[in-house]
Order: sequence, then structure tokens, then C-alpha cells
Amino acid sequence: MLFCSITSVNAQCWQSVSAGLYTTFAIKNDGTLWACGGNFGAQLGDGTTTDKNFFIQIGNDTNWKSVSAGGSHTIALKTNGTLWTWGYNGMGQLGDGTYVNKLVPTQVGFDNDWKIISATYWSNLALKNNGTLWAWGDNNNYGQLGDGTLVDKNIPTQIGTDTDWLKISAGPTHSLAIKNNGTLWVWGYNGAGQFGNGNNTDSYVPIQVGTDTNWKNALASDYNSLALKTNGTIYSCGEGYFGELANGSTNDLNIFTQIGTQNDWEEIGVGMDNSIAIKTNKTLWISGHNIYGMLGNGTTIQSNNFIQVGSDTNWQFATIGEYHTIALKNDQSLSTWGYNFYGELGNGTNTTSLLPLDINCPLMNIDSHEKLSFSIYPNPIESVLNIVSNDSVKVENVVIYDLLGKVIIEQKQIENQINVQNLNSGIYIVAVTKAGKTFFAKIVKK
Repeated sequence: MLFCSITSVNAQCWQSVSAGLYTTFAIKNDGTLWACGGNFGAQLGDGTTTDKNFFIQIGNDTNWKSVSAGGSHTIALKTNGTLWTWGYNGMGQLGDGTYVNKLVPTQVGFDNDWKIISATYWSNLALKNNGTLWAWGDNNNYGQLGDGTLVDKNIPTQIGTDTDWLKISAGPTHSLAIKNNGTLWVWGYNGAGQFGNGNNTDSYVPIQVGTDTNWKNALASDYNSLALKTNGTIYSCGEGYFGELANGSTNDLNIFTQIGTQNDWEEIGVGMDNSIAIKTNKTLWISGHNIYGMLGNGTTIQSNNFIQVGSDTNWQFATIGEYHTIALKNDQSLSTWGYNFYGELGNGTNTTSLLPLDINCPLMNIDSHEKLSFSIYPNPIESVLNIVSNDSVKVENVVIYDLLGKVIIEQKQIENQINVQNLNSGIYIVAVTKAGKTFFAKIVKK
């Protein structure tokens, strides 16, 4: 009689998303925070270390502003400017002055002027409202924090004294940032030429890349970088083994080189070995590694050039974790595809998908049937599904869907039971309507 998740019929509610290595986080337009995927480091923040293959709400707060998922930890901002972290803390990446893991979101200090955050595997970057740059976490191999040392930091540490930082991107080996004047800066490890400055020399403090002042956005991946200029052109550099530079080659580049000749690019994203771009016509394009279908084209063949994902023309944002892709559309709907061993696609299964899947929007999160006015059992089920009202208000309607959204069974004004003996084994979604409200829940047919 215990249920794990409930979702609503409306899929268009997602405000922002972030992909960790094996996790997906999303903030709804009501300010609630949701997560799914691997939880071995307590990075989901639900108080457990159990993986979730469907979205669960993290706490009850309704004032989350942004979230950034790392390897086994997560950081987030609230609308009041406070900073929160949780998960694994072995390198001090939670920033609370300790190396103790946290199972739930925990506030870092008392400052309320945090503006932008960026998490990577075991470290983070952040900007404050006054334009200062801060970093903490792992630093002892690559100097990616930018403080001139190779020493980990377990509290947010200011990087330099500049107050004109505009955008940041934390990578596992190097970091990128843009200033208010449109200049591009980089620091950390440069062994693959990911600095894009024409050499392979490391730097433990931010250094400027060239003299251009029209950089719009720049993102750090594992060993490569992707950058967008205000004129709509895209540039890449660094490791090219998996075709992540999107230039038709698998060779490394140590200088930022324009991808093609087009100037209609609007947004960019990256994965571990992938580059992502969205055009002004809102089409989505991806290049690089594809072992688990991260390109979303139905194959597992890598591409050394940008290839279009489907034919939709309303994409807004996309990013890739280790091997899974998540993307938002302009209508606030969410799609996921790729690797799904930990449930990071959030569709209630652990099955890899080579094509984009639409993810319904969670309506509420419950811990037991007592929070609802009805009970559903057993789950898993063999033959008869019991749906019992806990009060005098009857259940009005029940619909059972498969995971593709096809109606399998519909029954109105039911008393207590539905015969599901003829259903094939698998996962189904049950829609229960009572007192004019409809809830969706997952069941497993043996």
C-alpha cells in the first residue's frame, strides 16, 4: 500500500535543469526542487543514499533559484541569495569548513549575496552580486580553483580581487570565465590545449585568452572548451578524440577555432565528451561521444560534426552529464535520453534510450498513502489492483497508461478493484481522479 511517486498530466512546468554525472536536477516554476538518478554519495539530497529512477521532491521549500549538479555532490541557490550544498564532501566541495557528507541540503555560511554557481566533479565556482569570484573543493591536481595553489579548499575562497566577473564554468581539470567587458579567462590544466591560447601550459590563476571582447558564453568540459561569441559564431578547442570539437576531426586543438562558418548559434552546452548548440531557429545540435545514445539520433555512432536532434524548433537549453542528455523546450517541457543505469532519465525505468523521452512534471511527493485520501495496493501487482478510498468521497475515474502514454485500461466509478491480469509485465502509470483532482502514480506488473 506504499507508493513511490505521483505525477500530474501537465508536462510543462520545468524552469531550469542541471545534469550531474549520473543525476538530473530540475526546478519547477513553483520554486520546488526535484531530482533523480544515482544517489551513492547522497547527492540527491533526499536524506538517503538510494538511487531514484523517477523525480522526487527535495524537501518542501518553494524558493529554489538555481541548481548545479557535480559528480557526487550538488550545490544550489535560493531566491534569497543563500547558498546550499549536499552530498559527498571528501574534498571539501560542500564548502562548510568540514569534510563531512550531508544527506540533505545544508546552508553554507550566512551570506545572502550569491548570484551564480557552477559545480563540477569535486569542486565549484560561484559569483556574488558584487562581481567577485569564489571557488572551493578539489584543487590538488590541476589548480582549477584559480587561487594560485594546488591545495583543496573546504570553504568558499575568493579568487583574486576583481569585481567584474560575469559568467563562470567549472570543469574537472580547468575553468572558464567571462568578464563584463566580454573578455575570456581560463585557468587550471592545459595538457590537451583546452585553454585555447595556442599552447599547452598550465596556469593556476586566471589568464586572459587573446584580446577579443565579444565572448558571450564559454563552457568547460573534461579536456575541452566550447565558446560562443555575440556575433553568433561558435569556437572549440582541447581534446578531440570523440569528435567533441564538432569540426569534422578527432585531432586536438590548442587554440580556439571557429566551428564552420555559420553565425546563427544562440546557446551552447557541453558534456564529458560532447558539444551542444542551439540555433536562433531553436533547433538542437550535438556532436561527439555516443556510446549510450547521447546524440539522441537513435544510434550509438559518434559524430565529429554537429548533427540535429529530431526536427523540433523550440529547444531552449541542453546539457549532458557523464552519458545522458537533458534538454528544456520553450514551453517548459523536459526531455531526457542516453544512459539510464542509475535512473537519471527520470522516466521510472533504468533502460537506456537512444531517442528523447518526454518527462512528465511531478505534482507532489508523498511518503505514505496516508497523505492521500485513497490507497493503492499491492505494488508490484500480479492480477488485481486495489484502489480504496480512505473517506466518504469515491474515486471517480482510473486510467492505466503504458510508458509511451497509451491508454491501456480506463474504468469509471470503480468500487475497489481493477483486473490487470492480462497486462504484460512492466511499469505502468495509474491516473486516479477523486474530488476533481487527478494524480499519476507508478506501478509494477509482475
